[in-house]
Amino acid sequence: MSANPSLPTNDDTRAAMKRWVDTWKRVGPILEAERWDRLRTMTDAEAQQASQLVLELWQPGWRGDDGEELVLHQRVFARAGR
Repeated sequence: MSANPSLPTNDDTRAAMKRWVDTWKRVGPILEAERWDRLRTMTDAEAQQASQLVLELWQPGWRGDDGEELVLHQRVFARAGR
């Protein structure tokens, strides 16, 4: 048992992790199927709006993985629209 009763024991941690993994084994495929169903039924206008919303997340001060990839994608989409 842990010296501090408010901290979980290794057994508690292990049991919680097992519950988490078991939960995601069950619900992960359900959520993935729902995601694909939503994508499959999305209209072109809805897909364009979703893409625009993602691209609008970029902020000028972002560097590294936080923004450069988004800027590159914006450039690709801008060239494709010409």
